[in-house]
Amino acid sequence: MTAGIVLVHGYTGSPRGLDLLKRRLEESLAPVEATSVLLPGHGGDAAPAFAAGEYLGAVAAEAGRFQKAGRDVVLIGHSTGGVLALAAMAEHSITPKLLVLASVPNRIDGTYLERWRLHSAGKTDITFASMAHMVSLTNRIGSQARPGEYPVLIVHGERDELVPCREAFAWRSRFAGPVRTVIVPGAGHDPFTSGEGGFAFDVIVRAAADALHVPTDEEAETVRRLVAAEPSAARFLARSPGSAGHLARSPGARQPRADSSVLGAVATSEPVFANIEITTRCNLRCAFCARTSIPREERDMPEDRFGRLLDLLPHAWRITLVGLGEPLMHPGVDGFIHEGHSRGRRVALVTNALLLTEEMSRRLIAAGLDAVVFSLDAVVPGPAAIVRPGASIDTLIDNIKTFGTVSSNTRPVSKAVFSAVSTTTAPHLERLVETVARLGVDVLMLSDLNFAANLPHALWQNADERTRAVIHRAVRKAFSLRLPVLSVDGLEEFAPAARYRDSLLIPPSRLYHRSDHRRFCLSPWQTLPLDVDGASTLCDCQPGEGLGNVLELPFGEIWNGIRMRDHRRRMLARPGPRPCAVCPRY
Repeated sequence: MTAGIVLVHGYTGSPRGLDLLKRRLEESLAPVEATSVLLPGHGGDAAPAFAAGEYLGAVAAEAGRFQKAGRDVVLIGHSTGGVLALAAMAEHSITPKLLVLASVPNRIDGTYLERWRLHSAGKTDITFASMAHMVSLTNRIGSQARPGEYPVLIVHGERDELVPCREAFAWRSRFAGPVRTVIVPGAGHDPFTSGEGGFAFDVIVRAAADALHVPTDEEAETVRRLVAAEPSAARFLARSPGSAGHLARSPGARQPRADSSVLGAVATSEPVFANIEITTRCNLRCAFCARTSIPREERDMPEDRFGRLLDLLPHAWRITLVGLGEPLMHPGVDGFIHEGHSRGRRVALVTNALLLTEEMSRRLIAAGLDAVVFSLDAVVPGPAAIVRPGASIDTLIDNIKTFGTVSSNTRPVSKAVFSAVSTTTAPHLERLVETVARLGVDVLMLSDLNFAANLPHALWQNADERTRAVIHRAVRKAFSLRLPVLSVDGLEEFAPAARYRDSLLIPPSRLYHRSDHRRFCLSPWQTLPLDVDGASTLCDCQPGEGLGNVLELPFGEIWNGIRMRDHRRRMLARPGPRPCAVCPRY
């Protein structure tokens, strides 16, 4: 049987105000049935008396019609309609698969009087008694805790002229289940009829599709394997059960790893990995970093923006704080980690470790950090000064050791060293391996240089026989020291600890190999990079190729929009895009 969606308009509204949303839901989720409740007394021009009992009965009747037939229900309430939906749920034992509150007041006080006067100008006057009954119901419902585990989506216009935007966040603490708050850019009190309606439609349709999705047997088995291999996935799915389908459909979760035959121009799941830049500031100017060729104004991401990004990426189980800045330069980095961890996400960060003092290590681990990647390209002073001028090798090595000690005494954190090997550092790779083997990290990941500008220094096409021999010896030594050495093939793995064998750098020549067609990269089908402003790019390897800001554009237009679909098609072609052809991850 098809599910049902019940839309409830506000006290001074009508079903007509929700017609566009209703139509979009029916078109996108067919054969789902959507119905708009006409609150009693709202069919004519006269101002209806606020009849709470009759309103709740009308909402309950529509929801009950679906529930009695054994059909799942999604409840969507706009303005006072959200209050009525909540009241009907409490009084008539309605448990929705999803509750959407759009522009709903959490508490009405005296500051509303002038806003209400301006909002209702030209409309039929509402009696004082009706106003009092509406305020009483709103404040009673807004103060109640909701024990149910159903997901809640709160949608609110950025410029709501009646209900302040802060009301959207006041609702979060009222619910026991997963809550997302999405602010619609530029929208007022009615986000469904203005020019910003596409953003609101996109968010609600995606949320409803997730809530009503019935996992296939294959998806259930994929999730079972994933959870068995990766405990953090179980923690995430306990808080976000609607993400199971997205994790299961992501190519990185499949066994064996998805080949091109199961990939297409349209991604079948939303991003399950997100690489988020929280600051553009950095304390180094590394020779081969994209930051040296892409000028950036120095600024930090506000923590509330980070929360908004997570709400827009509900299925991004793995969050990595990384970008063209050093995450530890952000004074509130531990707050970002705590925010992600509190939502069940697996939070990692990539750092040059120069600021990783003992105090900082304790802050990060206490905040819930799950994994850390240390960037270390050379330990011999001469080459290190060339590729990372200004970096104190002794300091960062001491800091990595200190972090390991703090972690072992408090809470285990996955630790890895990432090294971008170049013609400058390759001759000294054995020294790097010997040093990293003593740091107590779990793995060493080696990569050739990326970006066309770095090709004169990349191993690809520049490695002579002597360099190849050095790399071979260094990798053999690492294995003899029981230090796993991985290729960049494993960057898109879901449970890397359980799949190390698939990504071991065997043979070592994989380090400087390139392909004219896609072999390993899954990024455009499951990973979204976001900069400090919320702007997305095609991938981390093309930071100059912007797709649009997820805080400003409907997500569907970004993730499965024209540019991304075209990029995926080109990635699957032979030969692939030029930037991909020079990428060691491709």
